[in-house]
Amino acid sequence: MKMEALIENILLKNQFQMSYEEKKKILLPIIKNQLNCNKINANIKCMYNKLNIDISKIQGLQEVPFIPVNMFKKFDLLTCNNDDIVRILNSSSTTTGIPSKIYLDRITAMHQSQALVTTLKSFLGGNRRPLLVLDTETVNKNGNTLSARGAAIRGISNFASSITYVMDGENENLKINFDRLKEFEHKNMNKEILVYGFTYIIWSKFVRILESKNIKLSLSNMKLLHSGGWKKLVSERVGKNNFNRRTAEVFGTNKANIMDFYGMAEQLGVVFVDCEYGYKHVPDFADVIIRDFNSLEEVEFGQQGIIEVMSILGSSYPSQAILTEDVGELVGIDTCKCGRKGKYFKFRSRMEKSETRGCGDTFAERENTR
Repeated sequence: MKMEALIENILLKNQFQMSYEEKKKILLPIIKNQLNCNKINANIKCMYNKLNIDISKIQGLQEVPFIPVNMFKKFDLLTCNNDDIVRILNSSSTTTGIPSKIYLDRITAMHQSQALVTTLKSFLGGNRRPLLVLDTETVNKNGNTLSARGAAIRGISNFASSITYVMDGENENLKINFDRLKEFEHKNMNKEILVYGFTYIIWSKFVRILESKNIKLSLSNMKLLHSGGWKKLVSERVGKNNFNRRTAEVFGTNKANIMDFYGMAEQLGVVFVDCEYGYKHVPDFADVIIRDFNSLEEVEFGQQGIIEVMSILGSSYPSQAILTEDVGELVGIDTCKCGRKGKYFKFRSRMEKSETRGCGDTFAERENTR
């Protein structure tokens, strides 16, 4: 079976069905093949050479060389021809002010879309429903460059029968269009609906505004997906339980319908959604390794470390193993009460800003000869 067909065979199946042992055997040869293709990029080839990486001798997913996420801010890490790029994705850049640049070719963009849909199906089902976006339509504008917020909206719109953007304005200067919101509520009061927004925007530009006006909606039969911006909420002492409770109260629904997912622009298409027991699950086409803060070895169950996200989705950039700047806790493998197979974990926090070992100089094409 050709590599692309093998990848799509994994993506198009129902997710969370594969035991972790089975998954490791299937993903490793795919990733090793992709690592060899990555050598087209001079910076990545330089990294492999300096770290003495022999791809043929890699025997486990934990041995795959990872790329620190901040390297996507410093280098153009594309692994295909420039003519094949169909879109450039920019991260939100809230921490450093410098966005990551992720180069997408047609195949990568297609795989990411397939991956997101099959993952979310496990949590949302396959029915299309009205989508309320707590953002402005301009964030999802057409063009070759797209923000992380826009990319998330496009992915979730695969589950939409219609889309309503409830905000007006640009960037962070967002204001609720109350006429549009009331019209949406009136039309969909008794329907199954889907709501999506960036976590911090939901809190600061929607929930707190409606609370201040003593407005409560009647949208009980809804599910709200949200991601991003927790660092700002933590700084404001807004915990997850408080966020879920007050957001649910504003919408007039149960807080179990408020669903946080963890994802990153550098691994678009790979999302980790909370199950009914509060754990984030790894889909069959991806892996998560929680690495010790000092040794960078994989931690034991119940321990915390740096989250590394792996996937087989990228042919235009090195998605195979990316070390984040986030802290997670490894909870278990194949044993969650929700029935989903594979690893499951908890997101804990963002790391304090620090330079990950083996970074910029490892990627520099010319070695220092002094």
